[in-house]
Amino acid sequence: MDWVIRCVSAIRAVRSEMNVPPAARIPLMVGNAGEATKARLETHGGVISVMARLDAVTLGDEVPKGSVQIVLDEATLILPLAGVIDVAAEKARLQKEIAHQMDEVARFDKKLANEKFLTKAPDEVVAEQREKREVAQGELDKLRQALERLEAL
Repeated sequence: MDWVIRCVSAIRAVRSEMNVPPAARIPLMVGNAGEATKARLETHGGVISVMARLDAVTLGDEVPKGSVQIVLDEATLILPLAGVIDVAAEKARLQKEIAHQMDEVARFDKKLANEKFLTKAPDEVVAEQREKREVAQGELDKLRQALERLEAL
């Protein structure tokens, strides 16, 4: 069941990153599927399909143009997104978000590089700013990864 949860979570994450409309049902192809993966798909394919809003779940190693690939254990999840999303608009949106997030990280870096801030501010405030910087950096990394996936389409 853990594999099913991770599978659905990975598909939902890609749908979210790529701005796939919630009502859009997309097919899922599973490549490099071992016997364990085939058994999981046979048992839980319906649950995965409903929870991840999929049109169909099939086995196959062919990767259609415009597909996103996710490696999950020994299997490769293949989501064909060509025609579902506007690639140019999505790239522009991600680039804009990346620029905003870079400004956010730079703002935290500047504040944390300020000696006066570090010496005068309470330790909790400094720790909070460091934590916020790490969250902003994590978000920036996710956005860059999403853009890389999109450019690979």
